[in-house]
Amino acid sequence: MDVYYGYENISSEGFSVLDRDDDLIITDHCTAGSNEAIPLLLIKPCKTSLLFEDYGFFSESGKCYLYLDMICAFTMKGGEQKQRNMFLLQAEEELIAIENETESIYFFSEHNKPLILKWASSYEVKLEFILL
Repeated sequence: MDVYYGYENISSEGFSVLDRDDDLIITDHCTAGSNEAIPLLLIKPCKTSLLFEDYGFFSESGKCYLYLDMICAFTMKGGEQKQRNMFLLQAEEELIAIENETESIYFFSEHNKPLILKWASSYEVKLEFILL
């Protein structure tokens, strides 16, 4: 997962354009002092949900980006498998995406973080949030 920055409706001059999505230019650096930069997280999802379009997009080149300031991400680090499965079943309704390169990383709305923590506690599942 890498962080990129999107800029809307600006000229691509002076930017190393890595990707784009309609009027959004995606680059790997944030212009100092720019409030226009939209932080984006590049992921390689194995699954996206219907909520995905509210929190991210697939670029013109087919890469998957999530709006960094809108999401939280975690891995599961403990709990019995049956309890983990029940937790995931409960949380599936709020799931945005799953990335599974070395271990599963689950992406949810930052707004739902308290709810996710409550469910994890109820099912005695330990989560490790990833600082993005």
